[in-house]
Formats: sequence, structure tokens, C-alpha cells
Amino acid sequence: MLKFSLKNISIALLIAVIILLFINVFINKFVEKNEQAENREEISGELIDSLFRSALYNYGIKDSWIKKKKIKKVSGDSLFASYSISVPADVPINLLQLEVKDLLWDYDADIVSEEITKEKKVLLKINSEKYLKLAAELIYDDSIRREFGAVSFLVSDIKPDNLEKYNELLRTPELFFAVLVPDNKSKSLLKDLKNFERRFAVILNDDITEFDYKLSSSISEDRTLLSLKNIISAFNSAAFFIVDVKSDLYKSVNYKVIEDALKKRNIKIVKSSRFDVLKINSLSPESSFGGYIKALGKSEERVVLISAEDYLLITELIPEYRKIGYRFIQPGELVLNM
Repeated sequence: MLKFSLKNISIALLIAVIILLFINVFINKFVEKNEQAENREEISGELIDSLFRSALYNYGIKDSWIKKKKIKKVSGDSLFASYSISVPADVPINLLQLEVKDLLWDYDADIVSEEITKEKKVLLKINSEKYLKLAAELIYDDSIRREFGAVSFLVSDIKPDNLEKYNELLRTPELFFAVLVPDNKSKSLLKDLKNFERRFAVILNDDITEFDYKLSSSISEDRTLLSLKNIISAFNSAAFFIVDVKSDLYKSVNYKVIEDALKKRNIKIVKSSRFDVLKINSLSPESSFGGYIKALGKSEERVVLISAEDYLLITELIPEYRKIGYRFIQPGELVLNM
């Protein structure tokens, strides 16, 4: 079994999330967009201000970090608002500028930014009809941080029969561990998972019926240990094992045999009850997923068990919540600490 090194993992995850977020936002907002129209819609200073603040809120910037302030050498009769904005370290200011640009895309508004290196800040100006309408200083502040929960995904019921959906799952930039029932069909997925650098966990439940791997409440202790040995050998790179607490296997005396054997091999086994089971309404994925995410407490970390079909319904929603400050991370560290 592979072991997780926790050293510097938080820093590595933060860097990975920021890079992923930047790429995601850039592609979604600008690569697929046409050039701006020449005759764009007129926009008032009030609407510019409203959309600017919306851009900040989309990245989890709190009202208390937004201060109205007169900016030195920035003035004019047309100026509607000026701000000094504290930005937490995990929010690239470039992404805030891209968000503002996206919200103003269809309007007659131009954004100019200037990095003031000595003062470690960015001065952003929004002009309309050649007049300055809004100005803001964006300054990194290491003393503040966005406080949102973290979620990691365990994806089950992966079906390679539907090749299009299967490839979509493997190629998504979002993070997850696969959950495999030990059988030959699951074993055939291991090469693809490795090629796409996807980790996996093995689940022990009542669906294990193939002779080499069979586990149930009715077989002998020796047969149980032999099947378990075959499972460990065939799925030797599993990150950890899961036991379905609703299964007859878990309720049987054989589970104690399995648990002891795994512990002797230093293999982590986790009860399925430690995970949230998330069902997504295909008619309203945003409602299902959004309701779950928004219910997370500050700094709360949850591991979610979800079907591959449902997971694909939310992969396009995840970046919007990541922008706000929710973290979507690999389940390995969370599970190993359970």
C-alpha cells in the first residue's frame, strides 16, 4: 500500500488549487468568448460599482475588507466610487481583475491596472466613455483569510461501458478517488486509473461475488483470509479500504477477521458511515450540490461518497464554489486522519 507524506502537503495543495483555478477561470471566461462588440451598451457609475462588488463577492471577499477611500492622485467629477480592498493571500489579484472584466464584458467599460511595486498593491481603474468611474487599490493582507469548508470526493459506480462518460470522468481536472468493488471488471480499470494518475480505494460489501475475491458472512475464516489476500494482491496500490456498514459482511464475525488482517498489514480501513452520501437531482444539480456546500461550517472538512453519474453533474459547478473560497481536495489526507 502506498503511504501519504503529510510534509508540506498543505502548501502543495494550495499552489495546485490556485493554478487550477486560474486556468479554469481563464479558459471558461475568455478563450471561448468572441471579441468584444464595438458598440457596447452604456453603463452608469452605479452599475459599474455594483458589478465590481459582485466580482469581489464571487471570490469570497468580505464587506469588512472593502473600505471606501480617497486614493491619492485619483480624482474627477465622474468618479463614482473609490476603494481600498484587502485581499487574502490565496486569491490572485489577477483573477479578481479577470472577474471584473468578465462582468463588464458587454458594457462600454475599460479596465486599466497598474502594479505599484514599492507599496505592494495594484491600482485598478474602470473607465466608461473615456471618464473614470471607479478606482480601487487591491492590497494583499496576510492577516485575513477566507473561511470556508473543504470537500473531497470518493466516486463509485464507475462504468467504462459508456466510453464518452468514462473518458469525461477520467479527464476532468477536478480531484477525486475512485471507489472499486473487488472484481475483474474493477481490476480492468486499474491501468486507466494509473494512466490518468487517479488514486482509488477498495470497498468491501455484499456485492463481492467472484470466486477469487468472494467475501460473505457464510464462508469460513480460512476462505475469508484467502479471498482477502487475493484482493490485496490484485488491488495492491489501493490508498485504503472502506467497509459498507450496512452490509451483512460488516455485521458478521468474518469482518473482525478481515479488520485484524488488514491492520496487521498496516492497511487503513474506514467505515462508510464516516462519509457523507451525496445524491444529485439531475433536473437541478445546482440546488442539490449548492445546498450541501453552503451547509458546511467554517473550516469543516467532509469526505463525500458519490456515484460517477452524479459526480459528472457537478464538475462544472465546482469551480464557482472554489472561487468563493471552498476547497476541493484529495480525500487521502482526510481519510488517513480518521
